Amino acid sequence: MSKQVIFIGPLGGDSKMVAGDSLKNLHLTNRLRELSVNLRIVDTIKSNKSFIRKVLAVLFILFHRKSKFIVSASTTGAYRLLSLMKRFGISDVIYWVVGGDFPHLINCELISTKPYANARVIIVEGKRMEETLRIYGLNNVITLPNFKPIDFIPEKKPRETNAPVRFVFLSRIVEDKGCGYINKAAEILNEKGLGARFSIDYYGSITDSYKKSFLGEIGNIPNVEYKGFLKLVDRANYGVLAEYDAMLFPTFFYGEGFAGIFIDAFIAGLPVITFDWSLNSEIIRDGETGIVVENRNAAKLAAAMERLISNPQQIEAMSKKCQAQCMNYDSEHVVTKALMERIGLAY
Repeated sequence: MSKQVIFIGPLGGDSKMVAGDSLKNLHLTNRLRELSVNLRIVDTIKSNKSFIRKVLAVLFILFHRKSKFIVSASTTGAYRLLSLMKRFGISDVIYWVVGGDFPHLINCELISTKPYANARVIIVEGKRMEETLRIYGLNNVITLPNFKPIDFIPEKKPRETNAPVRFVFLSRIVEDKGCGYINKAAEILNEKGLGARFSIDYYGSITDSYKKSFLGEIGNIPNVEYKGFLKLVDRANYGVLAEYDAMLFPTFFYGEGFAGIFIDAFIAGLPVITFDWSLNSEIIRDGETGIVVENRNAAKLAAAMERLISNPQQIEAMSKKCQAQCMNYDSEHVVTKALMERIGLAY
């Protein structure tokens, strides 16, 4: 039997609502098992429930110090783990980075590079992150995009002539995902007399702190509606998503890396309008698979939306490019046997 690899990171525990980092880790661990990696899982969502479990998790790591490790957790959590591993001479570690705040925390001197230099390899979600980390002396970095298993690409039906452009937002509904800017952009377009030519539907969980404000905002915009949940674990819902024309995702979330929702948009053939934030401009090709606009600028967001409303023929061309490249992010294409050899997991 191959040597055991201990995977440490959040996989959702018993929660019914799986966050983006847990979902990525679920896809990753499933794919590693397909490649015959002998995994043992330490789910940090479970271990975070009590102090005793945290202590047991640390003792477990120390007892298995001669094993191979994959750490795929939040930046602060991973920093603590890698610092502990460095202290006890554990170096056979792969740090599979979740999100995009890692280089920023190093730049602000909130964390040191020392624990990361000790790792066998650091895997980040974008070239911009890799280049920044190399500036700080971390030369054990490689880039690998986000991924998910893709076994279904819905048919994209032709748009009806003169039909309103249907925009969709699908994510956590919170201020730093840009929801407020979307609503301001809708108001700008409605004031210009374009209200009958577009609509916006929201899907996702609304955070408690934003719920009252959000529902109050959209309650005053007649062509904006909250539609509840659209769970893409049911692949039929990709067909629902494909009925839309474009996705709005003007995120400026602090920890954003390669947002998984971009892959979902590509699968459904939806060009994405997004802010120039974190890795967004690296993933969304401006004018080809979407439109990238100035960060936190509702007027520029409205202008990008108007560009599609006034020239809906652009949507079909962008849609085809989105679906043409979605398989680049399929788990089997990204997490390969060649990668296993490169990072020391092949036997």
